[in-house]
Amino acid sequence: MENLRIGIVGNIGVGKSTLVDAASQPPLSNLLLDSFPERDGTEKIKSFQEEINPVVLEAFYKDPVATAFMAQIEFFNSRLDRQRKIQHFRGIVLEDRTISEDYYIFGMAQKVLGHMSEAEFLAYQRTYEMMTEKIPPPDLIVYLKADVPTLVRRIAQRGRDGEEGIPEPYLNTLNELYEQFISRHAGCPVLTIDTRDANGNMEKYLHDVVVKIAKKIELLDLRVTTPGMCEWVMLPETKATLKAIEAEKKLQQYLQIYPKLITIAGNVGLGKSTLAAIMEQSLGIKGLYEHPEDNPLLEKFLKDKKAYCYDLQLHFLKMRSAHRRKAKESELSHVKDRSFAEDLLVFCHQFNKEGYLTDRELELLTAEFKKENSKLPSADLIIVLKGSPDLAWKRIQQRGREMELEGGWSRSEIRALGEWYTTYASDVVRFGFHKENVLEIDVNKLDLTNRIHVGYMFSQIFKALTKGDKMLKDFVEDEVLVPKTERSVELTTKESEYYDEL
Repeated sequence: MENLRIGIVGNIGVGKSTLVDAASQPPLSNLLLDSFPERDGTEKIKSFQEEINPVVLEAFYKDPVATAFMAQIEFFNSRLDRQRKIQHFRGIVLEDRTISEDYYIFGMAQKVLGHMSEAEFLAYQRTYEMMTEKIPPPDLIVYLKADVPTLVRRIAQRGRDGEEGIPEPYLNTLNELYEQFISRHAGCPVLTIDTRDANGNMEKYLHDVVVKIAKKIELLDLRVTTPGMCEWVMLPETKATLKAIEAEKKLQQYLQIYPKLITIAGNVGLGKSTLAAIMEQSLGIKGLYEHPEDNPLLEKFLKDKKAYCYDLQLHFLKMRSAHRRKAKESELSHVKDRSFAEDLLVFCHQFNKEGYLTDRELELLTAEFKKENSKLPSADLIIVLKGSPDLAWKRIQQRGREMELEGGWSRSEIRALGEWYTTYASDVVRFGFHKENVLEIDVNKLDLTNRIHVGYMFSQIFKALTKGDKMLKDFVEDEVLVPKTERSVELTTKESEYYDEL
């Protein structure tokens, strides 16, 4: 995260634009900015309101049946254009309606009302899925709700062209779809606001709502997972590519001099093995892989989870322990495509919740993991891949591993595992399985097949690995090396050559 996205959602006339306008300006904007995680003073608040082609909107209001499909595609396009602007902004983004509302509320309403044919809706559905594949949900949704009589009164009061003929049954349908969307499809934390309070003192109402939003943000414990990314993607392509090459070279040289073990954590399907392979090939380090397709216990587990769950976790414990020792005893840097504690802190607890592990088995595994971890040297860095369960599920389908598709993982299980991963970066430290060197990377925003994005990731990995190195602390930020005369340690010939080249 480099920006904190807040989706302001709700029915026509509920007061979204009023809230967005007020929260974008002092003094309410200052209340929101104070809640931004890891603030450095450069953050701002930007409101991204709807920018719908008025010609299309007018045509839709005049003849919603004939223009339904065309209008919904135009609504998609306007919000996709807005999304491109959002990704280059640092601070708090207020989105007046989210792209998900187009599909789950307004598009669905057109299908319910019979304004789209079966063929049109299928095409519309596919368009939505492809357009939103790499667009994550907001960090927070603020759901403004009101009953239909209140909506009708407010629509009449503001007197916008084209809205005077909106029928009450349509508003009621939208309200019902909003309730379903919030409870089933929001995909992120939700703060619900009953806007009937807005009928009194408007200034007090808006202040109270913004205070509630700020408090909710603080409770979410969000982190910046793409710091400085906008600086990369806004560069001309050639300059950004050269910067990526330099970042790769810098990290490669560092890992050749200083053997490190980097482990990659994240939900099934988010790209751990892909990132490990990229790092192995690009950086010239050794990769440690689990090759799930060659694991007979895993295949048996996916067919009968209760029967093989405990044995599989013991198997992973031994395998990952052996990998850790092999890497740390080597004189070479290694990357591992799964971290040691994920089995216990994510999978074991979820399997216990689902009944595949008994409470006694979970307690035994906890003791075994803690015991083994106390004997092992620590990994030098854990990279936690953050991504939506929907993205993870889509990639599982795309890679097509038979064991995962035939009775293996279900969409609901991937969602459940995703919940445990939301706190894994902090859990792995506070439960004693790792020191504080953890880097979170948002794969919803980063493309592992994009050279520039990979270069950005390499720059963040370098910073994470060297942040405690006093000799490198100045160089990390501005590529200025601390003079050798100021160093308090003797450098080897190999190290000296490395620093001189940098």
